[in-house]
Amino acid sequence: MPVQPPFAQEQSYTTQLDPLNEMAFRQWVTNNNVPFDPNAGVTDYDMRGYWQALNNGNPMAPQTSLNLNDGQQHYTDYFKTPLHKSFSSESKFAGPDAPSWINDHQLAAPDGRIVFDERAPQTMAEKLLQLR
Repeated sequence: MPVQPPFAQEQSYTTQLDPLNEMAFRQWVTNNNVPFDPNAGVTDYDMRGYWQALNNGNPMAPQTSLNLNDGQQHYTDYFKTPLHKSFSSESKFAGPDAPSWINDHQLAAPDGRIVFDERAPQTMAEKLLQLR
């Protein structure tokens, strides 16, 4: 199990769905080519929570958009878990010391140190992980 960052609130990061909703969720993932493995035990995004909120009209689950920095489909930060490489203070799982977006592509720790940059070149390992 990955180590939880100190700026994350301790809790479960996966929304549990009843069997009927789980089936509907999996169908939604398939029908919409959602980049999410519903069989993964540990994930970096609470996609079930996003799906549930989207179906309930929750404003914290807006429609997806295209991330202009990487050209990929983007989901709101609100459902990112502390395991996500761009976990931010916008997540429902964030504690008070979580990094914040300071512009359209960088996350900064409370001390101002850049901890993630969407425009920085990816390492080969990061590229391989995206292909899985």
